[in-house]
Amino acid sequence: MLNSSALLLKMFPVLALLACLVCLNGCAALAVSLAGAGASAGLSHQITGTAARTFSEPLEKVDSAAQIAARKMQLVVDEVATKANGQQTLARVGELKITISLEPLTGNLTRVDVEARKDFFRLDYATAQEIVAQVERSLYEMSVAEAEASRRSALNEAKYKTPATPAGTPARKTSTTPRRRDSI
Repeated sequence: MLNSSALLLKMFPVLALLACLVCLNGCAALAVSLAGAGASAGLSHQITGTAARTFSEPLEKVDSAAQIAARKMQLVVDEVATKANGQQTLARVGELKITISLEPLTGNLTRVDVEARKDFFRLDYATAQEIVAQVERSLYEMSVAEAEASRRSALNEAKYKTPATPAGTPARKTSTTPRRRDSI
């Protein structure tokens, strides 16, 4: 059992903090500046729990990348719904409920918001960040595959295309009869 002076010593930091908060009542700007910019950024992530990234790709391509990422991460997709401002995918993995929102900002600019929620109060920001990272990786792999397919197509086209004769150059005459070579 603690005596009253030992209890007061243990409670002093809490009481000092409460006294400061009472003095700063309503002065959120000062409180945030005291906490620092890094702490406020961490606080906003903790409060929203949403990982977001904007990609310079059309909605359809980002949606394909999100589907690939969901398969890679073995997310169970429950619903894909088209909304007025884009598309929303509801999925789950373990105890987490995941919401992936795609919002087209322009024809070639798409915002991805991912929220991973364990329950009403607990959010899993690390999982949300990883899903965004997997979407980014899938977009990269898709662009590499497209570039490789384009390169192969160009090589095949060049391989089987007959060379054009420049203007003003007479066309080469070919004979239909085979030439006979005499041995020496």
